[in-house]
Amino acid sequence: MKHIVHIKLRTVLGIACLMICILPTTKNIGKTEAAEETPPAYPFTSDWTALPLSDVALVNSYLAHIEEAATDYYARRGGEIPTVSWYYVTLKELNADTQAENPTVHISFTLMPYVGAHDPVGIDEVTFAASYTGQISLLEYRRVEDILSGHSAR
Repeated sequence: MKHIVHIKLRTVLGIACLMICILPTTKNIGKTEAAEETPPAYPFTSDWTALPLSDVALVNSYLAHIEEAATDYYARRGGEIPTVSWYYVTLKELNADTQAENPTVHISFTLMPYVGAHDPVGIDEVTFAASYTGQISLLEYRRVEDILSGHSAR
């Protein structure tokens, strides 16, 4: 009888050790299926290969305009002017009037400016108009979410 209890105890401990070793690698501890399917609110990434090449090209092409718009916005607010880096900028949307012969394209980006050692100041959106002649003009720059308070500015 003592031998059977010892074998059962050893089996239970072995299964427990196996579960402890295997479950963390499945990334399922404490998560529900719905939580895993929820994409991040702002998909910033420093891995440019994870993004469509067209998005990378647009961010690269507009980065100087985005930086200028952010500098102007924060200069008017006073205080420290944050940094804008390409890996904290994502393409939000592109649209144009499909009825126009030479449409002006509106392009919006979401960005997360930061100060110091990458301390974010908030989530912002900037929208530009790009004419068929190549002229780019700023339409809007606005704060969407204040990182420090966690409140949406919408």
